[in-house]
Amino acid sequence: MNLNGINVLIDCYNLELIQGTGIKTYGISLIKALNLLEANVNLLCSRSSGSPKSILNEVLFFDRQHTRATKLNQIKSLLSTVTQFYPKVKNLNNSNFIIKQESDLFFDLVNSENIFTAHNCYDIANFLYKNFRITNKVRFAKKIDIWHSTCPMPLEVDKAKKITTIHDLIPLKLPYTTLDDKNFFFKLIKKSIEKSHLILAVSEHTKKDIIDIFNVSSDKIFVTYQPVIQPQYTFNENELLILLKQYRLRVKEYILFVGAIEPKKNLGRLIEAYIKLDTSMPLVIVGKKGWLWEDEIGKLQKVFPKYFIKKIKFLEYISRSDLTYLYQGACCFVFPSLYEGFGLPPLEAMALGCPTIVSNVSSLPEVCGDAALYVDPYDVVNIRDQIETLITDPFLQTQLSLAGKERAKLFSFNNYTNKLYEAYKKVI
Repeated sequence: MNLNGINVLIDCYNLELIQGTGIKTYGISLIKALNLLEANVNLLCSRSSGSPKSILNEVLFFDRQHTRATKLNQIKSLLSTVTQFYPKVKNLNNSNFIIKQESDLFFDLVNSENIFTAHNCYDIANFLYKNFRITNKVRFAKKIDIWHSTCPMPLEVDKAKKITTIHDLIPLKLPYTTLDDKNFFFKLIKKSIEKSHLILAVSEHTKKDIIDIFNVSSDKIFVTYQPVIQPQYTFNENELLILLKQYRLRVKEYILFVGAIEPKKNLGRLIEAYIKLDTSMPLVIVGKKGWLWEDEIGKLQKVFPKYFIKKIKFLEYISRSDLTYLYQGACCFVFPSLYEGFGLPPLEAMALGCPTIVSNVSSLPEVCGDAALYVDPYDVVNIRDQIETLITDPFLQTQLSLAGKERAKLFSFNNYTNKLYEAYKKVI
């Protein structure tokens, strides 16, 4: 079972972000799985480069100051697209990276000669499609067999078959929770379905949403789920004590939430439910502040200032290793999201033995099965009651901890790699 000799190109639209998203995590897992399948993995970046001197070429490439596509570049791209002179990508032409940040470590997963860039190619592609309904193309000197777009985008690779991953349809299912241009999003998804040889969905729930809204044949959609990285070892209690002490936390004496602070994550109702609890445990919130975060929790901060000073702890960004400790040290993990295409944080928590509470909507029951407690995400009292049930019942905590670890095995990296091979085989 391998893809030896197959040239796969993966976009860096999300991989290039300094602070990762769920799609960046997906992209890294995709690269690792394709490496195991012996595919020849290539990356398409949108960073600046082009200096004839190798070190300056690399300096420009790794400069993290993102610049939007200029009007001149947009006009040039429009003219080249209309006349079919598609832009040619450039190789970085440097075999040994000197400059690197932690957020760039995914470059270690591919051969340096397989890293390409076309300056601002993704911004330009979005501009052309949004304003003129033109799908831009790029061309390579080497043959690309499969162009895998890790999210819908109006960019094609000349003579390559296309696979597109659709993670969710949140702008169409919960429009009030995002700032997306809904008209553009709808047309982009529709065009991606038309242009792709295969659509990968990260859950059966997302597959159903795509079929229902876009009336596409189920044969064109293949579910691969997302893998969860199984812990290589469990930390001893002394290690946990030392790490948690840095955050002024104690083992099994805090409630954990992980996710962006934005409307669809439903953090406002979680905080309301927590305030109604009779517990000394702090609520630890790990996640960056997203759209409307102030509206989501601002009113509660004004009404209950003491809770936010003494009992609710915000950790906007922490390292992956520290997050692993936080999962394992928590009394429970609570994730009352209004909608998830997949829902990786609950799966990560379960894999590390953290008793988990999730919403009873979208893909979460599909992912968590019988290894979690469920809540109505719109019912603050129900959320409170389930948290109280869990934190006061050590036997239930142990049950869910064991069940969660077992459930997470279904989403192993090996299973993901096998599914990915099945999907690519359909296209090849």
